[in-house]
Parts: sequence; structure tokens; C-alpha cells
Amino acid sequence: MRAAAGPYRPPPDASVTLAFVDDAAMRELNRRYRGSDRTTDVLSFGQRLPRGAKGAAAVRALAREADGTLDLGDVVISGPQAARQARRRRWPLASEVAFLAAHGVLHLLGFDDATRAGYVEMRTLGTEAMGPAVTASGRGCSRAGTRASRGGTPRRRPRRAAP
Repeated sequence: MRAAAGPYRPPPDASVTLAFVDDAAMRELNRRYRGSDRTTDVLSFGQRLPRGAKGAAAVRALAREADGTLDLGDVVISGPQAARQARRRRWPLASEVAFLAAHGVLHLLGFDDATRAGYVEMRTLGTEAMGPAVTASGRGCSRAGTRASRGGTPRRRPRRAAP
């Protein structure tokens, strides 16, 4: 997660909450915030950013909480879905989780994979952020199959990567 965010220089005290849930909880989150009544691999809930802001521009637009903390947002990963994807890709679960965590953080920083170009950019950045996890498995990310979403709660917008 740090490797994905690092190039954009978030403040050292910035935090991300990472949560692992089962398929039922992920399906409920996906239904509630995206209108899709099925599980998914990763959802990100971050601050609303100005349209088009990503990377360093997104970091500059982040707002601190009233208590001075800087919360980039939440990344929620479905453990069972990550395990299924790891098996399909024939790489370790740790590699899949590393990719999904990096992917979620990139969404928190304004990256969007709704277009082909955005998908390729996020896949590349996510794979690069994995570094040692990819090297250990001997594989890169062959296909993340991601699409982003807009909308969500008043403070945060959920984004998801499809299986």
C-alpha cells in the first residue's frame, strides 16, 4: 500500500484503513454503495476529490479531519474472493492481496479504471507497487479485471475492482 501511494508523496501521517471481510459482507457493501448485488474483490471508500484529480493532485486536495488526522480512506478486501482469484491466476494469495491493496489505494488517490487506458494504467501501477510479491511468485498480474464506480456516501465514494 505504501509502495502504491509513495510516488505521490502523501504526508507521512496519512493513514488507510484496511479491512478483510467475507463474501456476504462484501456483497452487502457492493449492493449498498454500487447497486450490484454480488460479491467483488476490493472496494475503496475515500474522500471526494475534484474531478480529474489523481496522484499528486489528489494528495494536494485531501482534507484533514477536525482532529488533524489525515485519513485517505478505507480499503475493503473480500478474503474468499481474493483466494479464488489467486487460484485462478496460479499465484500466492499474498500476491493477490498485495495487488488488491495497492489497487484500492490507487483508487483512494483518484485513479480510475473505467476506461481501457485507466485500466491499463492502474494494472501497471498496481503490479509495480507489488514489487517483491510479484518477484516471489514469478508472475505479474495477467488481468485484474477492474472497473471503477462513482457515487456512494456523502463523504466517500466507493470504487470496486471486479473479479
